[in-house]
Amino acid sequence: MYLLIQEHLASKSELENFYTLDEALKLYALYRMKKDIEACRHDELSKRR
Repeated sequence: MYLLIQEHLASKSELENFYTLDEALKLYALYRMKKDIEACRHDELSKRR
């Protein structure tokens, strides 16, 4: 959950008071998917050059 705070996706107080564990895990999963997609796009662009 520290990664969500570090990336400014949620604050510590938000994670403690407003999000359930399931919601926080979904937020983390969405963040990881976004990063994976960005990495794949970067790899594709690198291969084309």
